[in-house]
Amino acid sequence: MLLFDSKFSGASLVALLFCVAASSASGDSAEELRPASGSVDLSLREDPMPELAPTRLGKILQRYYREGLGGPENWGRVESLRATGTLEVETGEFDFSAWQKKPDLIKMTLSGNQRELVLAYDGDTAWKSLSGSTADAKPMDAEEARRFIHSSRFGNHLLYPFEEGKTIRYLDTVPVDGSICHQIRVELDTGYQVDYFLDIRSYLELKVVNTDLRTELVSSLTYKDYTREVGMPIAKHVRTEENGEWVSTLTLDEVKVNQGLMPWMFGMPATDED
Repeated sequence: MLLFDSKFSGASLVALLFCVAASSASGDSAEELRPASGSVDLSLREDPMPELAPTRLGKILQRYYREGLGGPENWGRVESLRATGTLEVETGEFDFSAWQKKPDLIKMTLSGNQRELVLAYDGDTAWKSLSGSTADAKPMDAEEARRFIHSSRFGNHLLYPFEEGKTIRYLDTVPVDGSICHQIRVELDTGYQVDYFLDIRSYLELKVVNTDLRTELVSSLTYKDYTREVGMPIAKHVRTEENGEWVSTLTLDEVKVNQGLMPWMFGMPATDED
């Protein structure tokens, strides 16, 4: 997550809430992912967990939706999330708070040493405040905003599999920290590639690797100690590395869902100059 030192990025902070360099792989073709019946239309593109044809990739995703994420009924019951905990980085330990609302609204605060950092996206503008004061709230620059928005979605990029600008394919079955995982790759037209490693028994995400194909930055997140809220899995311990180097460890103490969050809560506050 973000910028208490130069190695800490906003996009990493966002990705910590949920849930390998680019290489060629001999997985199934993108055409393997098909709807259970009919063709892909607008309703399918807007469906987070559609019924899929029983190909290898389709079967894995269907089990992930049902067993890993808790199924479409539980997913539909959750509209927002609030999480608090601590974030350990090279420079120390900080109090962490985050608020998320479907589909992609997010706000986070990181406080400690008499400082507070605020990072947010309101569905239109990604913004930050380095002091926690409304006086210095300002939009993120283009590249920082791109990284932050990439990881702002409530859930992950395996949802909405028929969304435009997205390709999902099966790569392999591989070992991850003593477990065997399905490796599923999502390629996005924003220049990102995301590899998900799903435990073949629990269908929980054990690891997620984000590769920025423009900058070649590789951000790896390892998830442990899952709990469930309204059937939705939340990892309470998340380790982040960038290009193979440890960046942070997030430990969540409390997670609450459906706290009545409103869209205006995520907007950039007006400054005295506005």
